[in-house]
Amino acid sequence: MKLFKQLSAGLLLSFGFIFFMVVPIGIVKYSQGDTQEEKQEALSSILGGLILGTPSFAGGMWLVRGLRQQHQKQISDRLDSAFYSLIEQQNGQISLLIFAKEAQISGEEAKRYLDTKAKEFNATFDLNPAGGIYYHFHL
Repeated sequence: MKLFKQLSAGLLLSFGFIFFMVVPIGIVKYSQGDTQEEKQEALSSILGGLILGTPSFAGGMWLVRGLRQQHQKQISDRLDSAFYSLIEQQNGQISLLIFAKEAQISGEEAKRYLDTKAKEFNATFDLNPAGGIYYHFHL
């Protein structure tokens, strides 16, 4: 399903882009048109490009937005799963390094996530002798 959405989004965006490219060509033809018929034809191609390009491009962007939200939800679920699993395994004590390793994210991302969860759950902090931060979530 995800592959289908990705392909659909790509096709819709491509079609929208192609139709939108007709618009500047129509504008040039309109400005260079000598007869009323040539100008009318150029206006028709401009209008056609806008009418066909707008829904295609908007549909593609809507699919891309949905895919991005789905991806963010999967990341959030993965981080939450790793967090709650470590909370149980470590009796509420999590180090930045262990969480980053378990969640497969960078140390900076792990710190942001754990700081957010620490505020949410009123966790306390400790420093180990090597300078690492330990988060204590009270069970």
